[in-house]
Amino acid sequence: MLFNVLTVVLLVNSANSFQFALNKNTMKRKQQNKISMIVNDKEYLQDLDLLQKYKFYFPKENYNDVIQDLLNNKISKIYIDNKYNQMVSVDNLPTNDILYNHYHLTDVNPIVIPNLVEKSSDLHVPLHFVSFIPQNIVNIQNLAGEFFTLASSALPVFFLLTFLASLARFNSFQGGRMPGNRMTPGGSNSGGPMTPFNFPSFQKEDNKFVKPNVSLSSWAGSPEVIEECKEVISYIENKELYKEIGADMPKGILLEGPPGTGKTLLAKAIATETNSTFISMSGSEFVELFVGMGASRVRELFDNARANKPSIIFIDEIDAVGRQRGAGINMANDEREQTLNQLLYEMDGFNNNDDIVVMAATNRRDVLDQALLRPGRFDRIIRIPVPDKASREKILDFYIKDKKTDKPFDTDAIAELTEGFSGAQLKNLINEAAILSARNNETVVQEKYIFDAFEKLIVGLIRNNVKVPEVTKTRVAIHESGHAILSILFNNYFDFQKASIQPTYNGAGGYTIFSEKPEIKDGLYTKDILKKRLIVTLGGKAAESIFYGDENVSLGANEDLNQANRLARRMIGNFGMGDKLEVFFNDNIGDESNPFLGRSLGVGDKYSQYTKFVMDKETLQLVNDAYKEAKYILNNYYDKLVAFSELLKNNTIVMKQDIVQLNIL
Repeated sequence: MLFNVLTVVLLVNSANSFQFALNKNTMKRKQQNKISMIVNDKEYLQDLDLLQKYKFYFPKENYNDVIQDLLNNKISKIYIDNKYNQMVSVDNLPTNDILYNHYHLTDVNPIVIPNLVEKSSDLHVPLHFVSFIPQNIVNIQNLAGEFFTLASSALPVFFLLTFLASLARFNSFQGGRMPGNRMTPGGSNSGGPMTPFNFPSFQKEDNKFVKPNVSLSSWAGSPEVIEECKEVISYIENKELYKEIGADMPKGILLEGPPGTGKTLLAKAIATETNSTFISMSGSEFVELFVGMGASRVRELFDNARANKPSIIFIDEIDAVGRQRGAGINMANDEREQTLNQLLYEMDGFNNNDDIVVMAATNRRDVLDQALLRPGRFDRIIRIPVPDKASREKILDFYIKDKKTDKPFDTDAIAELTEGFSGAQLKNLINEAAILSARNNETVVQEKYIFDAFEKLIVGLIRNNVKVPEVTKTRVAIHESGHAILSILFNNYFDFQKASIQPTYNGAGGYTIFSEKPEIKDGLYTKDILKKRLIVTLGGKAAESIFYGDENVSLGANEDLNQANRLARRMIGNFGMGDKLEVFFNDNIGDESNPFLGRSLGVGDKYSQYTKFVMDKETLQLVNDAYKEAKYILNNYYDKLVAFSELLKNNTIVMKQDIVQLNIL
């Protein structure tokens, strides 16, 4: 690095010295050869006019060729640009030739100019330093340069004055709200609030508060959730009945659950069923660059709701503004915390919020401030889980009925396969099947494409046109056979579906699909079931070790090891399945992340080194035992392992019905 800096410095100094020497040498040569440089003024002006207008049309010539022509007395004069990067040589031809054919354009390095000056002086060839750019263009460039210099000086002053004027108007609006300056029913403010740089406020007109056109029947899911929502609707519609017996209507309802479970849809449905004005905002819309803007938007939001009663305020992704205070690395009172404080005040302060229900949605309830979750703010928390099998069947029926089909689909089998899918994922699954059907020139949606779409969502896009070497195909077949054989042997726990050696764009050379029995999904997982899951997960690595030896196991088990160790950590840290840590629960394992890094850094680690040592030891012991058990079982079924791998190599895909001939069980 130091050498590079010194090199740049030396080059700059050399360039400056060269420029000084060049100018000095040029002036000296001009004085010494004044007589030889005298040319006809008319001819000089004609040459200058031609090269300024048509230099790009001149034929290009190499510098060495120009020097050779100069030595051979073939050049009559030379013109060099004032920037020392180009020159035009004029041939020494008879005067009756066409003039512009005499000219040749040459790109030169400034360092060769002294040599050129010296040679032209020795050979008495006139040499002129001129500008190749016409004077009118030079004047325009100078004028533009002066304009930009002036603009660069004036713009900062202009922006500063604009900012100060806008800030003054904003402060006058914030601190000088007059009693008569009330919010109209449409939400417009007489006089018009001014914000810095005229940022748009939340205010809307009446016709922009669009009432949703969805109902509770549009949401297919758990009936218990529907009952909770109907109870909220009953509060709003029959508030007088509840007041007579002394019951207060809930002020806030928090919809909490994984993404894609229909939280926003339920909020719209409640607004429709109660014929309420639906005012929706995203939590991120409150967080602004300027201090006080978020709090101002919260005030405007509730002012609009009070002017349009009965109304439902819906804040989507409330965790963007409602995170716990003092939980970040910078525990200062920032704009987000001021906005949250204003929201807490508006929800349960001195204002009249009758006939106003605040609803919010989040999938990160764990990060919300506890002041938001207390009674009086969000009185009711409705958990929206991923749908169970019965709910998945309803959702599938709801989306399939809108598609063109020729026969009823087996929604029971599809619902069984899509364990853990949210409503949005099920909708996407049906849509992918419709796209695949259209791509294959089908006139109706085919049921088989639903299963193809499921594989695409789970394992990624299949690479059908790739040529896999025979050696690689054999190794992948052995690896996937290890998973498949073990899942088939544990048939009291798992249902084998499919094994494939088709590579995917996710980087996998093959894949095996199996699922737990329905009675396991509906019941509770035991330590034995999870151990069997570990054994199946490590079956691919175990099969490679048996077939190729421990020294020749490939990297194909990378993701298997990741899944196995993650499951083993949860078994020890969360499920109490360790030998010494039978009643231990690790708070840091649940979601694999800590949402409040600053707080954990300030508080420190709450687990001792010995506890962490025991947890790591027992986790590793679980994985080691599962790997040894997988190798032991596959050694006993080695002939079945080889037979399955050959079947997989020959057919690329092996389905559940294809394994009967192997007689594995």
